[in-house]
Amino acid sequence: MLANMSEGNGDDYLQKRYGRSQRSRWSWLVPAALLSLVGGGWLLWSANHYSRPEIRTELISFSVADPTKVHLRYFISVRTSSRSHQCILTASDYQANTVGQITDILPPGAHSYNRNVEIPTRVQAVSAAIEHCS
Repeated sequence: MLANMSEGNGDDYLQKRYGRSQRSRWSWLVPAALLSLVGGGWLLWSANHYSRPEIRTELISFSVADPTKVHLRYFISVRTSSRSHQCILTASDYQANTVGQITDILPPGAHSYNRNVEIPTRVQAVSAAIEHCS
């Protein structure tokens, strides 16, 4: 056996013994390129799609005017201006119980709205929030 390796046939001997295939060293390149194209395309699509949501809201401020109402100011930006949207706004007391809730309906026609809304409450609220917009 040592004679085979010393005669320069070491590569043939290793291929027989360990079963190395005769495929090219670059055979992995085609599957890797296809995977990177598909994966890269999906990453670009998902980054673009999820960085620009259909509806984006921002609570600007709220103030408790008296024990029966809360003034809420918020901004909403929508991609589809051809249909109306609605937001559920809530007011909470110091134990995080919901003490007031309204649905603010936004008319179609604009891509962004700056809204001032009054939420009636049953007891004094300490906070207000945008629950959900659709």
